[in-house]
Amino acid sequence: MFVTLTVLAGLISIMFVASVASTISELRRERADMKDFSDFARRHSAF
Repeated sequence: MFVTLTVLAGLISIMFVASVASTISELRRERADMKDFSDFARRHSAF
């Protein structure tokens, strides 16, 4: 019983950490895309 609970808690924590890490990488990628887009807009706003 205790082993099952420990394994379940470990799996839940691993899934939580993985979801947080994927969210952080997603936000970082979106911020990089926004930076690229603002550079693009600044470059083309002169025309």
